[in-house]
Amino acid sequence: MQHLNRISTIRKARGMSQTELAEAIGTTLSTLGKLERGDRRLNMDWLQKISAALDVRPEVLITESSIEEAAESFQDDDDDVRIQQWDIAYGMGGGTFMDLPVTGEAHRFSRSWLRQFTQAPADKVFLATGTGDSMTPTIHDADIVLVDTTQREVRMVDRIWAAAYGQTGIIKRLRPMPDGSVKILSDNPSVTPETAYDGELHIVGRVVAIVRRM
Repeated sequence: MQHLNRISTIRKARGMSQTELAEAIGTTLSTLGKLERGDRRLNMDWLQKISAALDVRPEVLITESSIEEAAESFQDDDDDVRIQQWDIAYGMGGGTFMDLPVTGEAHRFSRSWLRQFTQAPADKVFLATGTGDSMTPTIHDADIVLVDTTQREVRMVDRIWAAAYGQTGIIKRLRPMPDGSVKILSDNPSVTPETAYDGELHIVGRVVAIVRRM
């Protein structure tokens, strides 16, 4: 089954060849061709890489907005900004697999509200839902988190991050260790810590705000 998207259309509108885009996102022409044709599903990691390379918001790749809207998608000068909420759960327990179709809706917030948590542009942050209880009492099941994708280097210990670990989406505290590994920690004391070694952990972004469901 094919999953339609607008990568090819926007790439051509940008005057970019397949080879240039493949190199920009660090993949092969074959893989990019499958992504453009919809033969391979777009997960959140692909969307973020491709949208950054094409200089558009991620949602533009999967919606029916016009090329003009795509070209102007970063020209947001008023006080309102749009933040995408991805319809993909991050596990705070067993986790959920990342290689899923990514859809969602955009929510409007004031720019001043966003600046309370991050200086990143609105197109570089997204909302996601946490699932499970391993991060309680800090994050509860079904809480919404705001993720800043401009922060991908774990330099400060014990901050909360959205990441992919073994193709599973997680929201956890991460602690860099002297040997280069990263300790994956839960706020729930009953959950045993794990350790990720070289290449096992992919950072999506840092959790900069938590929105509690009442």
